[in-house]
Amino acid sequence: MKKITLIATLCAAACALPAQQYFVGNCDKDALSYKCGEPMNFQIGLFEDGKPVVGQKLVWEINTDDGTSAKGEAVSAQQPLKLSTKCNRPGFARVKVFAVDKDGKKIKSQMAKNRPLSFQGGAGADVCKIATSGPEPKDFDAFWQKHLDELAKVPMNCKVKPLPKFSKDGKFNVSELTIDCVGKPAKAFLSVPVNAKEKSLPIHVTLIGYGVGRIAPKPRADAISLIVLRHSYETLQNDDYYKKMRDGELKAFGLKAKENQNPDNCYFKNMILRDLRALDYVKKNVKEWNGRDITVQGGSMGGFQSIFMAALDKDITLCLPHVPWMTDLWASDCNTTRQRCEFKPEWTPAIRYFDSTFAIKRVKCPVKITAWLGDYVCPPAGVMALYNNANKNTSIDFGQNGVHGGCMSKPETSKHFTLSK
Repeated sequence: MKKITLIATLCAAACALPAQQYFVGNCDKDALSYKCGEPMNFQIGLFEDGKPVVGQKLVWEINTDDGTSAKGEAVSAQQPLKLSTKCNRPGFARVKVFAVDKDGKKIKSQMAKNRPLSFQGGAGADVCKIATSGPEPKDFDAFWQKHLDELAKVPMNCKVKPLPKFSKDGKFNVSELTIDCVGKPAKAFLSVPVNAKEKSLPIHVTLIGYGVGRIAPKPRADAISLIVLRHSYETLQNDDYYKKMRDGELKAFGLKAKENQNPDNCYFKNMILRDLRALDYVKKNVKEWNGRDITVQGGSMGGFQSIFMAALDKDITLCLPHVPWMTDLWASDCNTTRQRCEFKPEWTPAIRYFDSTFAIKRVKCPVKITAWLGDYVCPPAGVMALYNNANKNTSIDFGQNGVHGGCMSKPETSKHFTLSK
């Protein structure tokens, strides 16, 4: 094995390698261009300071959306590890390679936020033929129209609380909004540049991913910034406040089947209505909006929210979902071969009303989807079904060697593959 310093040896013993160790890997052609049954050939190497690491124990695993799997062991060498697979139905192959210690325990990577030192990626076969696994509710539009009508009946009462500590030396007017809505109030942060002229700026809406915690305002010089909180709770509190919510009222919010028997009672319904209410307030009350441009953006659950917002508010002009969640929810429970989503609501027919792959059919503005081939919180097949259901002016970008939390290596070593229509 390559000689390393005493400090690095101690780090390895604690299952943490120096930050400069990383995997580089890819397949032998565009990862989105394979046909069903066509061999997908991967070359994956472990590097340190740009040079191959020799002698490191590796374990690998391959799973595909046609239900096949394989696993094995290897040792890193001057030449990359070669792996091959295929997928015999429209879907994806998932390829994982981990560095492990002598006891088989996965080594951690400081570069990848202390996640396992690994390659996690894949490739797809006939990806443009991937369809949703089950039908959308026949009353999908009627369901949402009913709740939009209900929202419209709630008066637009808003409490505006100035937050001067976030003004960045007086350059921004920053405030907390509490707006009456269906159920609990919508909570949001609004930031407007102080010297902005009337009708001069676009609106940029940020939606937040799954979780319970402290969110802070993030002013933007180029836009009216609206950050809509995922929950209707107090803002800018200490950790103990959010821990109590996380362990109590908001524990596993939206995930339990017993709470999702009736779509009217699903947690995500009022979440989407709060998003729409906050944006509607800004459109009607912030004179700096140019009256034209509105971008909605978010990752994971924030991506899910951005798609539903763009589907339900036709004033939105650009949708930017990153690793979008809640895609093809039927697949994990009603499809016997597709690889399972690792984090999703327990299946009930009611959650189909919150499936992003159905909502995106209603989005008319341009959509730019970004995702990772190794992400199985938001599996590539579900994200691809989302893209396939989208209208024109939609693009998708899949990165190689990345998971839900981001790139597993140096970003410049991650290949990206795109489709557009």
